[in-house]
Amino acid sequence: MDINLIKQGTEEIVTEEELQLLSKKKKPTAYIGFAPTGKLHLGYYIPVMKMKDFMDAGFEVTFLIADLHAHLDDLKSPWELLDARSEYYEEGIKALLKSVGGDPSKVKFVRGSSFQKSEKYVEDIFRLAAMVTLSRARRAAAEVVRFGEEPKLGGFIYPIMQALDVPHLKADVAFGGVDQRGNYMLARDFLPEIGYKKPICVFTPLIPGLVSGGKMSASIPQSKIDILDAEKDVTEKISNAFCPPEVKENGLLAFSKHLIFRTRKTVTVERDKKFGGNVTFKSYEELEKAYVAGKLHPMDLKKSVAKEINALLSTVRKEFKRKDLVKKAYP
Repeated sequence: MDINLIKQGTEEIVTEEELQLLSKKKKPTAYIGFAPTGKLHLGYYIPVMKMKDFMDAGFEVTFLIADLHAHLDDLKSPWELLDARSEYYEEGIKALLKSVGGDPSKVKFVRGSSFQKSEKYVEDIFRLAAMVTLSRARRAAAEVVRFGEEPKLGGFIYPIMQALDVPHLKADVAFGGVDQRGNYMLARDFLPEIGYKKPICVFTPLIPGLVSGGKMSASIPQSKIDILDAEKDVTEKISNAFCPPEVKENGLLAFSKHLIFRTRKTVTVERDKKFGGNVTFKSYEELEKAYVAGKLHPMDLKKSVAKEINALLSTVRKEFKRKDLVKKAYP
């Protein structure tokens, strides 16, 4: 098991020592889960890249389509749309993985509803519900659940179920965006109380949106690029993106670092001769340094990022066969 593959591009690992010990296991297992709520966007590339890292490192990877979680989260997904949205997520994640050189056939896709209604799982919910306080559950899920002024009970069950998904999927490692940290710290604290081991947790960073402030999010349309957006729409959205001469809040630099330079060894920015001509960057660090120093114009960065993103999404558009699913899942 190549630990460096797992470590690259991560925000935090809890704990690295436990991950090192896992290298002795013949077939380590890892899982990532997503609730099929909003449409898939470019931000999903970051955990998909990590899926590929785990697979390349010798892990068996499970992708959980957390359909029941999607319904529990303040009805973000109506019950009657869960099947269609689950199909859409599976199709979309497979296409994203294929576009970065991964093999979707090696990933086990599982719906939460296929095991979360079993007698043992429900019994475990009761056992954890007797231990976890409302304040702890709310704090754990604060980054991923919409509680509102009058929070629904489903939002408090959500983190308990996410904790239980780990042992019920027989995963050694749980991974996902750093916004999932609270739920998995709850898992580490309480799973041993009912006889399960603590999961090892790997967190990836969240990508800033295309507008100032906040992450790329399905709930903020102007902040994101959908994975099935047309080429001209991708180019237009990126050309209008917030792109300050700094690293913080710069989604285009973040994509360059965590996606483009992970899939390409060099990136050439095409420029008119009067602006210095084409320039090739051999690493993300070179590109960042040039951009922050003002040696690379924002529009040149935007054109380059748009070109690279459209190259990746061309594979997604080709691989996503079920175009009918989009209207069916999001009428």
